[in-house]
Amino acid sequence: MADYRETVDYILGIPLFAQKIGKENLSSLLCRLGNPEKAVPAIHVAGTNGKGSTCRALAQMLAARGYRVGLFISPHLVSINERIQINGTNISDDDFVSAFETVKGQFMEHPSFFEVMFAMAAVYFRQQKCDFAVYETGMGGRLDATNVLTPELTIITSVGMDHMEYLGDTIEKIAYEKAGIIKPGVPVIYFRRDEAAARVIEDTAKERGADIIPVEKSDYIINHLGNKTIDFSLHNRYYSYCNLQIQKTSLYQVENVSLAVTAFRMLMERRNVPEQDIEKTVRNALLQFYWEGRMEEIAPHIYVDGAHNVEAVNAYIETMNRLHGEYNKILVFAAVKDKEYDSMIHLLAGNITFDRIIVTSVDSSRKADSAKLAEIFSACTDTPVMVSDEIDDAMDMAVELRGDRENTNIYCVGSLYLVGGVKRWRNRHDQF
Repeated sequence: MADYRETVDYILGIPLFAQKIGKENLSSLLCRLGNPEKAVPAIHVAGTNGKGSTCRALAQMLAARGYRVGLFISPHLVSINERIQINGTNISDDDFVSAFETVKGQFMEHPSFFEVMFAMAAVYFRQQKCDFAVYETGMGGRLDATNVLTPELTIITSVGMDHMEYLGDTIEKIAYEKAGIIKPGVPVIYFRRDEAAARVIEDTAKERGADIIPVEKSDYIINHLGNKTIDFSLHNRYYSYCNLQIQKTSLYQVENVSLAVTAFRMLMERRNVPEQDIEKTVRNALLQFYWEGRMEEIAPHIYVDGAHNVEAVNAYIETMNRLHGEYNKILVFAAVKDKEYDSMIHLLAGNITFDRIIVTSVDSSRKADSAKLAEIFSACTDTPVMVSDEIDDAMDMAVELRGDRENTNIYCVGSLYLVGGVKRWRNRHDQF
């Protein structure tokens, strides 16, 4: 068997996208593998923000009900193994290599990075006899590798402006790409925020004979912000749950778990699970729900969040002001060059008061120039702005600035690449 490190290096060296856009190459590969993607009932999730959290919440509910649940996500934060999980546990190094060798043995025309990872996940979930597999799209949906699926259920989370160079420069164009995962006769649960995006999703579902189940902000009410939990109620024409609780991480997770609850209920009703058992599972699973890199406290007083577009930053600001308003704040920020970082910076600087701002660079060819980011911050705030190109140095600087002040926190935001870099920095420091 090949070496794990060599396997990872090989996979990471594969181009992200196939030279020929379309599903033919992957479909042919999957056919030679015995169509593993058809062996396990699938839930397919697309959207701009909240995909990973929604996938995770749904997977945790299904696992809490006693099912064996595969989860396929992207991107990873620290280890590529994070992309393929069963019941919250990453695929082992040995199983990762074995899955890759199985897939590679059927190569004819070389697939893209995403196609390889998807095929590996499907092979692994079949081999491990999963009861469900939850698949997150990488980007868009219509042309995504995962769109070879014919799922039992489709979910589309909030749609906003992101990846415009690939998906289009209007909300309608982006919604069209997301709605591309809708299959004939497969129900669609979606978050109905933007009217134009909703119209595209609804029209596509109607054309394909797919039932549509909207979830809206008016469906839930945040009742109380406790010391450790967010208490909320969830009501619509399908169900009514009072006093649900999730961990007090971020307000935006209420939206994501609302989608997941709706999906879980539909899946369980199809399997004739009694209503009282569904509700009991929902309540217990939500209390255990968490998702890495989403307002995660990785060490005392150090928080990371992967918000990397305007819609996500707006949600981040709401959480910061309502849940962290009493703290002094040191910001560590980085972004990639193909994001709307100018708007993100103006939003952060205009809506949150920081004691100090540290701008750094992510470890990626897509990184935005830190000096340019710092210049934008300096133009829209009087807060002192510092620059450190290396994430480790930026975090050391932030920790030193914080000192031992109990009422001061460090907040890292702007890119999932930054989250991964900060988590790797954290893993190298035993003092926390």
